[in-house]
Amino acid sequence: MIDLRSDLCAVPTDAMWEAMRRAELGWPRFGEDVSLNLLCERGAALLGKPAAIWAPTCGMANLVALLTFCEPGDRVVLETSSHVLSSEGMAIAEIARLEPRPVLAPGGRPDPHAVEQEIGESRAALLVLENTHTRAGGTVLSAGLTEALAAAATRHGCRVHVDGARLANAAVALGVPLAELAGPADSVALSLNKGLSAPFGALLAGSDAVVGRATTILHRLGGATVHRAGIAAAAGLVALDTMVERLADDHRRARELAAQLSAIAGLALRNDPVETNIVLVDVTGTGADAATLVALLDEAGVRAMSFDPSTMRFVTHRLIGDDEIERAAGLIAGVVAAAT
Repeated sequence: MIDLRSDLCAVPTDAMWEAMRRAELGWPRFGEDVSLNLLCERGAALLGKPAAIWAPTCGMANLVALLTFCEPGDRVVLETSSHVLSSEGMAIAEIARLEPRPVLAPGGRPDPHAVEQEIGESRAALLVLENTHTRAGGTVLSAGLTEALAAAATRHGCRVHVDGARLANAAVALGVPLAELAGPADSVALSLNKGLSAPFGALLAGSDAVVGRATTILHRLGGATVHRAGIAAAAGLVALDTMVERLADDHRRARELAAQLSAIAGLALRNDPVETNIVLVDVTGTGADAATLVALLDEAGVRAMSFDPSTMRFVTHRLIGDDEIERAAGLIAGVVAAAT
C-alpha cells in the first residue's frame, strides 16, 4: 500500500527508536528530564527564540498560544481556511472562548493591508498565521510577508502567533533558517512529527515571559504532566538533527507526482506550482466525486484523502520514494480511466 494521505504516515526512523530506548528519563514538571530539556533548548535556538516548551500535539500548542495571549471574548484574526479555524475542533471558540475574525486569502497568503484593516476594525488581540498553509496546498509565507503581516499587527498592539506545524517545510522550500520565518512572531509552534517523523509532540517557542505563561496554561490543559515525555523528546532531538534538510526530497517528489497527475485526463492541479509536499487535485473532469475516487484508489493500493467533494489530496513523506511515486501515478491513472 502506498500511503499518501499525510506526512503523519512517516513513522520514526531506526535512529529515533534507538534514542527512545536509551532516553534518560526524569520528571518533566521539575525539569529533571534531560532529553526534554535539551529538545526545548535546541528547538528554541533553531526558532530564534529565548525559550520553548514541549506539547503533546501541535493543536495543543496552538491552543496554548491562544490562551496565553488572549482573554475570553477577545478577537483573533486568521485566514478563513486556516488549520486553527477549520481543523482543530473549533477549540478557538469552544475552549478558548475567542471570536475568530476570518480574512480570506487565496493561496493561504493574507494581504497585509486587509489584515491590518480587520485588526483595526475588530481591535483583535492576536493574529494567527499558518506556514505552510495546509488547505491551500502547503503554500509558504516568505520571511518578508511574515514581517509585513507582523508589522501590521504590531501597529495596533496585536500579538502574532505562527502555526508552524510544517514550518520546516517552508524553511527548506525558501532556503532560509527556521529562525528567519519565526522571528517576527511573538510565538511559534513547530510539529515534530509530520515530515520530521518523530512519533508525536510539538514545540511552542517565544520569549521567556511568553513561555512562562504558556507553561502555566499547558499545565492546566494536562499537557505539562506527560510522564515519560522524554521518550518522545529523544526522538524529537533526532528529528531536528537529521530530518529537516531531507524535506527537500519530499518536495521534489511532490512536484514529480503533480506533473504526472496533471497529465491524466480529467485531473487538474489546484495548487500549481506545488511549493512543498502537498498536492491538491481537482477531479471535476472525471465525472466522479473525490470520495468515490479515494475509495477506488484504496482498493487499487494507493491511499489518499478527499479534501472536499471535488478535490483529492496527496502528501509525500519519508516513506515515499521515487519508485512509489511512479507506481502511485500509474495506479491513479488506471483508476481514473476506469471511473470516467
